[in-house]
Amino acid sequence: MIEDLIVEISAKTSLSHDQARKALAGALSLIAKHGEPAKVAQLFSAAPGAEGLAAEAAAAPAKSGLFGGLMKAAGGAGGAAMSDAMAMMQKLSRDGISSDGLQAMLPVAGEWVRERAGGRDLLGDTLASIPGVGGMLGRKA
Repeated sequence: MIEDLIVEISAKTSLSHDQARKALAGALSLIAKHGEPAKVAQLFSAAPGAEGLAAEAAAAPAKSGLFGGLMKAAGGAGGAAMSDAMAMMQKLSRDGISSDGLQAMLPVAGEWVRERAGGRDLLGDTLASIPGVGGMLGRKA
């Protein structure tokens, strides 16, 4: 269950349980919105509860601000994903979650998913399918 991942993220990073939940929910919401649908489906299948957690964050959308709005208008799919990622980071920052916290969370989440997906890097593959954001996270998009 996705709750197990939240507990593990909290134990292995500086994020509290609540922060880990919010950060993971935001990331999963971004993945659900902008990831390649087939890859998102595989990822969510390997992580029971992930789809519901993503929906929680999607129900409380963040505003992207002026710069994010310009990126969204000018950048096509990549601009929209980057704008939404920036908005998510602003929202998480207000909850005390830094980009360092998110970067610390990704390897924990990646390994957790890999263990449940027979060694496949479903998280990495799905992130790489998001234009602009996958590259920002150190993966080719």
